[in-house]
Amino acid sequence: MNKKHLVLPAVLVVAAAVVATVQLWPTELKKLREQNLCLGMLTEQTAGLIHDGKGGAVVVDESIPDSSGSATKASDPIFSTICFANRKNADDKSSMRLQYTLDVRPTDTLNDRPKGAIPVKGGLTGWVGQRQSEVQLPDGCAKEMKRPEARYITVTLKISQNTLVGRDWDYASLMKDSRTVIVEAVENLTKQYDCSA
Repeated sequence: MNKKHLVLPAVLVVAAAVVATVQLWPTELKKLREQNLCLGMLTEQTAGLIHDGKGGAVVVDESIPDSSGSATKASDPIFSTICFANRKNADDKSSMRLQYTLDVRPTDTLNDRPKGAIPVKGGLTGWVGQRQSEVQLPDGCAKEMKRPEARYITVTLKISQNTLVGRDWDYASLMKDSRTVIVEAVENLTKQYDCSA
């Protein structure tokens, strides 16, 4: 066989090996998403911090809305997924109680801090509130997350009404736990996308 004809198959084999290696290479994103909940944002321990005090195992549902009518599917589900943190009911194993939701969104404006909310601090921009918390990812994250058109990438935590009632409206304790949850989510996202400040 002529050496000229061997070059193309050899190049194709090398290219396939490179693509396979890149896809299988363990990245921080893949590692965190495999070992953590909410698309890698929360450890199981942290995910269970916010609760209504009634017990039950933590069950996380990473809900991606049906995109069957959409022409294009997002390559990274982080912007199309809402993480629902639930607790199983002791009396009925199939039913659950919503504790909170966590999601990530590109945005051009940050919401104003509501009355009673406190700054998140720790070098982060955002606030922790009684019912909702919002923290902005570092400036370089939008580009790394393939959203360069967005001015901000915001992580939003929303507490369910049942959780507030179950905690006897103990806002100080709940806000402390909310801060821990949202800060861990931000830290793990910056690790996944290598975009820390």
